[in-house]
Amino acid sequence: MVFDFLILGQIIFGNPALWAGAFALGVPVLIHILTRRTPRKLVFPTLKFLQAAKASQSSLFRIRHWLLLAVRTLLIMLILMAFLKPVQKLTGALAKGKEKNGKVAIVLMDVSASMGYAPGGASSFSKAKFASGKIIDHLKAGERGNLVLMASTPRSSFDEPGENLFVLRKDIKQAKVTHERADINAAIAEAVRQLALAGDVAKEMHFISDFQRSNWSSVDFSVIPEDVRVLFVPVNETGGANIAVTEVAIQPAAPTVSEEVQIVAKVANYASTHRTLDVEIVLQDGSVMKETLSLSPDTTGSADFRFRPPSAGDYQCRINIPADSLAIDDSRYFTFRVTEKIDVLIVSDEDPKGDLSSCRFLSRAINPFLKAARSTSMATVIRSGELDRVKTARSQVVILTGISELSKAHARLLTEYMADGGSVVYFHVGGAAAHNLSLLAEVSKGDFISPFKLTGQVNHSKDEKFASFANANFDHPILKKFKESAELGDFQFYRYFTTERVKQKGQVLLQYDDGNIAMASKGIGAGRILLCNFSCSLDSGDIARHTLFVPLIHEVVRYMRPDSALCNSFEAGEQCSMTLKGVSKKSQFEFKKPSGKKTNGNIEISEDEAAVFFPMSDECGFYSVHVDKKLAGSVAVNVNSLESNLDTLSADQLTRLSRIPRAQFYASIASASALDNILEGKHLWHYFLIAAMGLLALEQILVVTLRK
Repeated sequence: MVFDFLILGQIIFGNPALWAGAFALGVPVLIHILTRRTPRKLVFPTLKFLQAAKASQSSLFRIRHWLLLAVRTLLIMLILMAFLKPVQKLTGALAKGKEKNGKVAIVLMDVSASMGYAPGGASSFSKAKFASGKIIDHLKAGERGNLVLMASTPRSSFDEPGENLFVLRKDIKQAKVTHERADINAAIAEAVRQLALAGDVAKEMHFISDFQRSNWSSVDFSVIPEDVRVLFVPVNETGGANIAVTEVAIQPAAPTVSEEVQIVAKVANYASTHRTLDVEIVLQDGSVMKETLSLSPDTTGSADFRFRPPSAGDYQCRINIPADSLAIDDSRYFTFRVTEKIDVLIVSDEDPKGDLSSCRFLSRAINPFLKAARSTSMATVIRSGELDRVKTARSQVVILTGISELSKAHARLLTEYMADGGSVVYFHVGGAAAHNLSLLAEVSKGDFISPFKLTGQVNHSKDEKFASFANANFDHPILKKFKESAELGDFQFYRYFTTERVKQKGQVLLQYDDGNIAMASKGIGAGRILLCNFSCSLDSGDIARHTLFVPLIHEVVRYMRPDSALCNSFEAGEQCSMTLKGVSKKSQFEFKKPSGKKTNGNIEISEDEAAVFFPMSDECGFYSVHVDKKLAGSVAVNVNSLESNLDTLSADQLTRLSRIPRAQFYASIASASALDNILEGKHLWHYFLIAAMGLLALEQILVVTLRK
C-alpha cells in the first residue's frame, strides 16, 4: 500500500482543471436514485386515455417539450465545442490571430554557467529546456524556427530558420549547460541577422534565461527591429543563494624556492543568511590545508594559507569550499611558478666590462657570488636596443642604468610592462635622462607623471665637493632595515640632477643634503617605477665602494619584484596560452583537457622557449601539455566570477531596460499553462466539457420529473 502511494505521488497532471469533472461521477448515482421503482397508481383505463389526451393539449406540456429540446440541443453544442478546442485570445497575448504570410520564431536559450543553479534538484537549465521545447511545439506546419544557444560564442542549429522541427527538438534535448559566460549581445546580433533573411512574415524572438543582473543589465536591445515581437521567459525568478570562490592571489607573485608563500582565497556569500564554512587548499603534492571562514550576508571574506615550496617549477593548486546548488564555482584552480632565483634584467648601453661602468657593479651586487648555486638573484645584461617583450616577460625586475635615448617603441614597451604588473628601476645620470622620462610620460598617456621635475645638472667631480643622503623615509620597505645604520649618510655623490617636487605624485624615499630628491617611487597601472637620481658608476659617486651597497641593491630588487598578483587563470570559453622552456621541434606534444581527454593545441617554438595555445577552453580545471609523454606545463581555467552572483532582473526591470514597446514585449513564467496562454491564448475546451456534463445531469432530472 505504501509503495502504491509513492508511485501516485510522482504523477503530474497536464490539465488539472479537468478535475472539476469528477463531480459528473455523481450523475449516474443521482439518476439511479431518481428513477428507482416507486408505488404506482392504477388508473381506470377509460379515464387514463382521457387524461393523457387532455394533458397533451395543455400549454404546460408544450413548454416541457421545448425545454427538453433546448437542453438536449445545447448539450450537443457544448460537446461539439469541447472537441473543437476553443482558445480565448487574451489581451497582450503573443498569439495575435492567424499569420497570413507565415511565422518565424527564434529561441535564444541561455547555457551560461549560472544556469546550472539547482536548488532542490531541478536546475534553471532543465526549466529552460522544457520552455524551449514547449515553444518549438507551438510552431505549426510551414512555420520556421531556430535555436540559438547563448554562450561565450552563440551557436545555432541552422544557419537560418528552417522547418525541420525534429532537429530543433533534438538539439534542445542534447544541449548542456556550459562553464562559460554568455555573450548576450552577440546572440542577439545573430538572431537579428537570421530574422532579416526571413522575409515579410511575423517574427518572434524568445529569450529563455535566468536573466542574471550582472550579465543582462548591459545588453543592448536597441538592435532588435520594431516589427519583432519579443518574449522573455525567466527560469529563476527570485535569484538564488550561492557561495563562491571568486579570486585567488599569491604573495610574492613569483616566489623562490623555500621562500614563504602567502595564498589568499576570496570567498563571496551571495545569500541573505550568515554562513560559516571550511575553505581548503589542495597543493601540488596532494596535501590539504583548511581555514574556517565566517561570512555575513552579501559580503566577501578571505582565507589565508602559507607554505614554503620545496622545489622550483610550475605548481598546480585548487581552492575548495563545500558543495552547494551551483557547483561550478565551488572550486577555483590556479597555477604559479617557483623559481630558483629572482630574474633581473639590466638594460645598459655602457661597456659591461668597464672599470667604472654602473652595470658591472649592479650585476656583481645582484649576484656577488661567482657560482650561481649560491645566489638568490641572477642578472642578465642587454643593451637598450635589444629590449623586447620576451626578455621583459621573463624578468621580475628591469633595471635601467647608463642608457641612451629610448625610442618611442621601447618606451611604450616599458610602460606596458609596468601597467601589466612589472617593475622598473631607473638609475639616471646624463643627458638622456630628461628625454627618457618625458618620453615615458608621453607614451603612458597620463599614467606616469614623475614625482619630480629635472631642473638642472650638478657635477662636483672637478671641485671636490659632493652630496650625501640627509633625509630618508625609513618606514619604506627598502630602507627599513637600514634605520639603525648611519652608513647611508656616508655615500658621496658627485653627479646628479637638481629637482623640483611634483606634489601629490609618487613617494619620496631619499633626499640629498642640499634638498634635491635622490630616490622616489611611482605606481603605473599594476606595476611601479623606482627613480634613482644617481648612478652606481664610480665616476658619479662612491656608492659602489661601500659594503652597504650590496644589501641595499638586494632590498631594492626584493621590494620591486611583483609582491602580489592574481594567480594565472583564464576564463572558460576563451583561448588560453602558456610558455614552455627546454623543448625542441623533434619532441612529441600532446594536449589534454581537465577531464583528461585529448584536445587541439598549437605550439610555436623559438630558440629557447615555446608558446602553447589552446584555441578553446570549455572546461574548468587544468589544460596541460605533455612533451614526450611527460607533463611539461599547465594553465588554469575558471568560470567567470560574475556568474556566481545570481541576482536576477524582474519582468518590469527588463521592460524598462530593454525599452521595447509594450505592444512587442511579452513575459511568461516557464510553466506549461503559462506558455500555452501567452503563445496561443487561454484554452476553454475543458470548461465546455464541464458545462456539457452539467447539462447531461439536468436533462436526466427533467426527463424524470416531467414524466410524472
